[in-house]
Amino acid sequence: MIVEILFSEVCGLFGDSQNPEYLKATLPEAEFIYTDLVEEPYFIDHDVDMIYIGAMTESTQRKVIEKLAPHKARIVELVEKNVPILATGNAGEIFCRKIDYVTEQISVEGLGIFEFDVKTDHFDRYNGKAIAKVEDITVVGFRSQFSFIFGDNSKCCFAECIRGDGINRDSKFEGLRKNNLMVTHIIGPILPLNPLFTEYLCSLAGVDAKAAYREAAMDAYEQRVAEFSDPGVVFGNNM
Repeated sequence: MIVEILFSEVCGLFGDSQNPEYLKATLPEAEFIYTDLVEEPYFIDHDVDMIYIGAMTESTQRKVIEKLAPHKARIVELVEKNVPILATGNAGEIFCRKIDYVTEQISVEGLGIFEFDVKTDHFDRYNGKAIAKVEDITVVGFRSQFSFIFGDNSKCCFAECIRGDGINRDSKFEGLRKNNLMVTHIIGPILPLNPLFTEYLCSLAGVDAKAAYREAAMDAYEQRVAEFSDPGVVFGNNM
């Protein structure tokens, strides 16, 4: 099994750098290829079983789009082949149609795999918690972002919110999904916080794996699910 981690030297904000580490612990027999931003992605000329990319700064986001845009056809091919691609934090926004950087007065085209638009405003920060359902799996985590996605994702969401906001404050559907391309603003990092989702992600790549440190991870996960299910817990705020 080959897992490619894209641009980890600049795409690992908000603890997202621990997602690949947890995958490595869960899949000790897999080959992990770390591709730097100055390098050509391995997936261009090779088959891979999974791709991961984590949260980044807005300036890095524009560089990543520039880097991947020439390879859109190959990315679409991988999506059509159901290769699992997980993008966390603001990483998934690169797959949208357009990103408007309101504060910087810049607008850039994304890869356009999703017909959704993004607005990023440094004067409108959102911090919050998330609890949502990915198929029959409860997923918990956190949100910290300057950006929201706009469009109707009710039929192509990553998860249905149990509590908290979706792709924007008027949505109850979190993230985007096309086949096994999964885009979510949930950070935390998402994989160590959600061992059942980690196992599900591995199953999409055809691997029956048990999440690393499963007993301890499940104890922490179940406690967090109980905490986030408490009606008294505040879920979102603006800063």
